[in-house]
Amino acid sequence: MTDDEFLTAFEAAAIARKEWTHEAHVRMAWLYLRRLPFAEALEKVRAGIRKLNAKIGSPDAYHDTITVAHVRVIASRLRAGEGYPTFRDRNPDLFDRTFPALLRHYTKDRLYSPEARAAFIEPDREELPRSPA
Repeated sequence: MTDDEFLTAFEAAAIARKEWTHEAHVRMAWLYLRRLPFAEALEKVRAGIRKLNAKIGSPDAYHDTITVAHVRVIASRLRAGEGYPTFRDRNPDLFDRTFPALLRHYTKDRLYSPEARAAFIEPDREELPRSPA
């Protein structure tokens, strides 16, 4: 699927559950961050994940802190002119479902708390990269 086809399918909540992988989450965030200002990209990521999760029968799977923190870390690692395959190869920790890129900022207790699932909370270990303007 091309990048445009992928985002169109995502926005239409037309990605099958088996294709809605962790890597698909990262790709979607990377694409939005490459195309939109940070705040707009983050809102598209948040709303789109909720919409798709509801459509595939996993409305309770959304986790706001993981989403926001992951998008901030991805944004901090973007390089001008870099394609997705290079980005993926350069950032293996972002593609690990155990979230090592986030656990340097959060303890597991804080990251996996009910509060963190419901709404973004700041880390308790190391500050996250600042959101781009």
